[in-house]
Amino acid sequence: MALSIRHLTLALISFFCLLLSHRTAQAVPQDAPEFRVLSMSSFETVLFDIDKEPIILRTSLGSFSRLYPASKNGDVVFYKETPNPKDPNLPPIKTTLAQAKLSDGGPYIILLIQNPAGSALEYKTVVLDHSLEKFPANTYRVYNFSKRQLAVQLAETDILLNTGESGSIPYPDTSKTWLKVAANDQDEGWLVVRSAPQTTGINNRTTLFLVDIPPSKRDLNPLGIIDREMRERIHTDEFGVQHIR
Repeated sequence: MALSIRHLTLALISFFCLLLSHRTAQAVPQDAPEFRVLSMSSFETVLFDIDKEPIILRTSLGSFSRLYPASKNGDVVFYKETPNPKDPNLPPIKTTLAQAKLSDGGPYIILLIQNPAGSALEYKTVVLDHSLEKFPANTYRVYNFSKRQLAVQLAETDILLNTGESGSIPYPDTSKTWLKVAANDQDEGWLVVRSAPQTTGINNRTTLFLVDIPPSKRDLNPLGIIDREMRERIHTDEFGVQHIR
């Protein structure tokens, strides 16, 4: 009888230990996702908070920001501060400029895109999965941010991209390759709108954003395409694990 009670006691202790460990695992927060920022319209200076501390972020048209941690829940709020009009000695007024929501995983790219005048927020955001699983080393990743359908030839590979779509192309074995882009213009048909050399290399990856040339006084309806190229170095540690630098 005493032996049975002892076995029952051990079983109950094991059960409660298992239950406690399960609850503890649920209570442990996930690592905060990380992100870089890229402006798609102009150079901008915005703020966001890390652990309630304001961070000044100067966005760029031609390069990603450094890697930042998001909050544990994945919320990223970009804002600006203006002096309090009633009393300059009071805390400044925060105005939200853009918001983004990040899932577990990552890192991510947050694109800031200017909203039309009169919109509730100054920018809309597009979140792109920028992890090595989705975008490995020695790979081109091409995004079509043109208003037109684009046919892309790169590293002897052809891809057709509608607006907002992306495609991945492995680096060729050569040190250089050629980028050719044709746009499906409704009036003129398919037009070659970009032709430029591209370098490759090793232990890096290249992101290409294809965007329309903005109109100007000299050309109200430009047909060309700009390719914004960002290259990142990839480091492989002694365990064979890759890391983004």
